[in-house]
Amino acid sequence: MTNAFDALEYVRQLRTLGPEMPFPLAQHILATGEDAVAPLVALAIDTELLIGAEPRCYAPIHALRLLGEIGSLDAIAPLIHAPIPAAPNQTIEKRTAIWDGELPQVIARIGVAAYEPLVTLLDDEHTSNIGHHRAAIALAYLSVAQPELTDQIITTLEARLTSTDTDRNASVALALANMGVDRSYTVVMQAYKDGHLAKDAVQPGPLRQLLLSKSNARLRCVTHPLDERYAHHPLTPTN
Repeated sequence: MTNAFDALEYVRQLRTLGPEMPFPLAQHILATGEDAVAPLVALAIDTELLIGAEPRCYAPIHALRLLGEIGSLDAIAPLIHAPIPAAPNQTIEKRTAIWDGELPQVIARIGVAAYEPLVTLLDDEHTSNIGHHRAAIALAYLSVAQPELTDQIITTLEARLTSTDTDRNASVALALANMGVDRSYTVVMQAYKDGHLAKDAVQPGPLRQLLLSKSNARLRCVTHPLDERYAHHPLTPTN
């Protein structure tokens, strides 16, 4: 009971921080383990905070990053389904982009156990377009976090390029492209040519360039632990 209470209190303090994370507080939260998951998830998906006033606007990102260190399967579905509010200006848009860009990385940091839930959410017709996109990109990041899954992930994604949902197919194609999977070039470009990919979501030029790059360097941020994440991807104050 004390551990759960401590977790709630420590997570509550995330709302009072600016763009920096005091690592003693992070260590206290991580030390509470699974007791921190539910309050962290609730805060991470409270995305209206992102477009609000400082310092609370940083709290969902702090919570999201901490979830990436705990690695709980219970976080996957709520994160995939979380809404993202429209940003009223470019400064706030950068903040929402950080949150949305790191979300698939956080899920991939869970490890091998994240594979099945991600595929289930990707296949679920009730998952939104943005949720399908997050699931597909999280699988791409998972191929870097867990390289032994790479072939399995490629096969899984290639098999989902020609469904009746062209928006989902486009997200799958983008995941393969970001992985730099040159062996998928023919099947991805054929899916585009045959009209299986939503053409307002992907363009053949960038797809071709990424697929033939034979590089997944753009996905390697998934390997950053908490301290490196703040060092390499600082949260810029709005003033």
